[in-house]
Amino acid sequence: MKRPQGPPGTPQSRPQHSSQAAPQPAKPQPPTRAQKGTSARPSRAERKQNKADLKKQKESSAASQSRSSTRPPSPAATASTGSRVQGTLRPVGAPARSKSNSAQLDTSASRTTKAARKLTASQQEALEARRKLKEAVKARKAFERDEVRRFTAHLRRRRIVWASIAGSFVAILIFVAVGMFTPILALQNIVVEGATRVPADQIIASLQPELNKPLPLVDMGAVRKAVEAQPLVKSYSTVAVPPHTLVVKVVERAPVGYLPSPNGFIMVDPAGVVIEETPERVPGLPLFTVEGDSARSKGFAAAIDVINSLPAGLAGQLDEVIANTTDDVTLILTGGARVFWGGPENAAMKNRVLSQLLTLNPVGSVSEYDVSSPKTAVVR
Repeated sequence: MKRPQGPPGTPQSRPQHSSQAAPQPAKPQPPTRAQKGTSARPSRAERKQNKADLKKQKESSAASQSRSSTRPPSPAATASTGSRVQGTLRPVGAPARSKSNSAQLDTSASRTTKAARKLTASQQEALEARRKLKEAVKARKAFERDEVRRFTAHLRRRRIVWASIAGSFVAILIFVAVGMFTPILALQNIVVEGATRVPADQIIASLQPELNKPLPLVDMGAVRKAVEAQPLVKSYSTVAVPPHTLVVKVVERAPVGYLPSPNGFIMVDPAGVVIEETPERVPGLPLFTVEGDSARSKGFAAAIDVINSLPAGLAGQLDEVIANTTDDVTLILTGGARVFWGGPENAAMKNRVLSQLLTLNPVGSVSEYDVSSPKTAVVR
């Protein structure tokens, strides 16, 4: 059997031995790269196949890099990838590549891996830049909201103030309307406080027409008229106690002494108003002996001024006050001693001198104390 002859100019290959029992006539095979020589260029189909394999390798490397983040591939994975790449580069039935081609493929694979790594790093930088941009936008929006809130704070406070004023005004209107047009605040009880000599029943009886009226609509003029009808009332005040009570607080006139009268004595206050008339004097209040026995005389006014300037302890010891003129006031104490006071001027000095005289010369040891000239006081 003749050996197959190759194309002219190429070395003849050795016959291949088959392990089969009955060798089959082999089909003519295309010349391998080894037969053509190591310096021969690959065919167009091989170049296309190599480009497709490199493209698949780049895609698989980029996908593996994106899944494993920035962790570099392990040597074992690189080796297995390289073996798979080498396995996929050679088609079925193709002759084995030479060492130079394998080195070229390994270099291309390493370059592809580095490019994939660089691409992944750039993607990470882009992601980091986008994240920082989002944070900056969020911070800017928060800053703008804070600035708007700060610059509009006075407007919010103004709205709150106006809302409070409006709410208070509406509440007052509602309260007034309820009090004036409903029986919720109707007057049902009248209480008079501070009345000792003043007949409280007469004041309450005078205010009966005001019952069942709303408290805001009670006629204060009628209340004043009912209270001023009592001569012993010096002053008064009213307090409305919701829902149904009106309190009238009166201040009675305080008696200061007696004036003689045809039927006995009349009790008067410092203003000369008659409080009551009695046949006898009550101990503790002095008798005024003035010109005309009238509270309208000038002597009575001078005597009141002297009494108001006396200490409380000394005023309680008075039995009679004689004031014929404004400059001649004489005090008679309960023990019978006389104090020649003179006029109401220099009252503070006269009180100090009289207190010293009473301490040095108690009542009963002397009969007269003359302090009309306090710098030259005399006792007799």
